Amino acid sequence: MNDKHFVLTIERQYGSGGRLTGKRLAEELGIHFYDEEILKMTSETSAIGEQYFRLADERAGNNLLYRIVTGMKPELTEPDKDGPNITSPENLFRFQSSVIRKLAQEESCIIIGRCSNLILRNAGIPSLDIFLHADVNLRTEHIQKLGLNGKENPRKYLTKMDNLRETYFKTYTKHELGTYHDYDLCLDTGTLGYDNCIEIITSLAKQQGLNLKHQ
Repeated sequence: MNDKHFVLTIERQYGSGGRLTGKRLAEELGIHFYDEEILKMTSETSAIGEQYFRLADERAGNNLLYRIVTGMKPELTEPDKDGPNITSPENLFRFQSSVIRKLAQEESCIIIGRCSNLILRNAGIPSLDIFLHADVNLRTEHIQKLGLNGKENPRKYLTKMDNLRETYFKTYTKHELGTYHDYDLCLDTGTLGYDNCIEIITSLAKQQGLNLKHQ
């Protein structure tokens, strides 16, 4: 790790533009961006089929796969690599947490969601932590425009996805998603717009010493 090593995490409400913002920030700052890419990397590291991680992705409320784990924090221990519990929700989370920590230790990057802010905090790895949110009507319009809701009613789909993410976050961190003191900066993408949010985050990142694009 050199003195320019920098990690930015983005947690977000569904439909608030976290992936869009993260990708544009990565281009602006000249660093890697990790969202669903983490699922493939975790599958390769663990030798567990990627479909398990996709089923589990930010979905602790999925009763087909999960039971709620009370009192659990982001795991710092190594995951079980064999045995009957290898695909348990706790173990899948440990594998994913291990990949997130490894990425943050090895390179400057942007990591989207998956409790990454608290995983890194518990591991003592510095990061700039962002939370993005927006009005429910704007988020509904956004997911409908992108066709993310499929054939489902967009507002009902948004509510379902919000509930899944909130349950996942609370299950594995014992924190409420979006609680302001878990982040360095909370931004309303609906009020500010994506361009202004990206400008604000970029400015803050560079104040902290990151200017990798022209290195």
